[in-house]
Amino acid sequence: MLTSRVKSIDEESICSSSPNKKSTNWTSLWFANLIQFFCGLQMSLYFTSMWPYLLQLDPKTPLTFFGTILASFSVGQAIGSPIFGTWSEKSESFKIPIATGLALCVLGNLIYAALPEIHWNPIIIMLIARIIIGFGCGNLSALRAYIAACSLPEDRNKAVALSIGSTVFGMLFGPALQACFAFIPAGNRFLGLVLDCYTLPAIMISTFLSVMTILIFFHFTEDFVGIIDPNEDGFELPPYDRLAAWICIYLWFLIQTIAVNIESLAAVFTIAMYNWTSEQAMIYNGYIEFFSCGLSVTQYLIFGLTRVGKINKRYMILFGLLLFTIYHTVVLPWPFYPKTLTYNPNVTDGACTFKWCQYVPQIPIYVFIPVYVLCVGIAFPYIGTSIGTLFTHILGDRQQGTMQGIYALFGSVARCAAPIITTTLFNSSGYTWISVELLVMLFLGAGLVGVFWERLVALKPIKKSGSKY
Repeated sequence: MLTSRVKSIDEESICSSSPNKKSTNWTSLWFANLIQFFCGLQMSLYFTSMWPYLLQLDPKTPLTFFGTILASFSVGQAIGSPIFGTWSEKSESFKIPIATGLALCVLGNLIYAALPEIHWNPIIIMLIARIIIGFGCGNLSALRAYIAACSLPEDRNKAVALSIGSTVFGMLFGPALQACFAFIPAGNRFLGLVLDCYTLPAIMISTFLSVMTILIFFHFTEDFVGIIDPNEDGFELPPYDRLAAWICIYLWFLIQTIAVNIESLAAVFTIAMYNWTSEQAMIYNGYIEFFSCGLSVTQYLIFGLTRVGKINKRYMILFGLLLFTIYHTVVLPWPFYPKTLTYNPNVTDGACTFKWCQYVPQIPIYVFIPVYVLCVGIAFPYIGTSIGTLFTHILGDRQQGTMQGIYALFGSVARCAAPIITTTLFNSSGYTWISVELLVMLFLGAGLVGVFWERLVALKPIKKSGSKY
């Protein structure tokens, strides 16, 4: 199998292996990227505001249930990803699966916005709404398969980089966008709905998604220029390296675990660490995410539009893993940090109320913010883009809907399990064991890349015997 594979995934080697002479429809791909941005946005938009929203709906909501609600999105996505991926592959069409996912997202967001008007167990209805939104966002597997199918091999590095960048940009931009709504006063109503910093983002995103659900039937061109047809092209694909594919899936699982840990604990972590109120945590975390997001956007543009995107993806993955290792090392409660946390179990907001606050040192804010912005802002683009690009090249120029669904499924499983485990660990012992767990996973990921370096390469089409090419 390995003799049929190239040694690197740089653009020149991919170009030389491509039998296609067609062109990539960039207009359609950019529209797909816009949809992926909104899918990513829905993953993180409510993270900094959901805990205060829950307390407003039911002041007795426990922190562990907050973790369950965070995980519910990924439960829905874990179910939806293989369904949408397989649906698009078997039907050989992308429009209806993707539009169906968007319509479900609209429904879920409208339910989320209407929660103040629901007087029967609103926190359970929030759980259901997030499951529906997550199921709809399972159409990301179909979108990623679409990117691979409708881009020429020589354009795929750029196409996949911009595709994954759009999703991750949406994930990173979510908390920053939520901060823009923090200044909206309470008590406003329109068409019977409460309009405040918790509900207005859901109404806004529902409006945009409704428009895109209609436009998808006019801006998607399903010309599969990136798929080899052995009956026409004179080339065929050997089986892909399953071990290499599963290493990519593990790395994606790892990155999604890190992402959801950071997102889900952003508010409670900074409230406990720096005595911020819920409103301050929403605003200040939004500012931090804004700068981190801005740095990430510049990296994605550099990857997609310059020759930096042609750097060997394995080196970029290792660099991203290194940055995440630095971040999680810094947030460990080192004894040489000068201050301790302010423990106050008698308040409900603006203080560290957990028992571990009595002995855990405070991470200096002048250390935490720069390390967060730089490491997280740079690491996600380097590793997220590289894993997705490498995965598509390992699979080769074939229909990828089912495998992209499995890839997205494991990312969703990570985003499902991590919030429950994370909030439980945080409630009992703070961030210490969370960081240790992630550091072990990071070392394992780096080890897999190093040991199987020669197998993490692109699949090369082979010429059919008797072909005129």
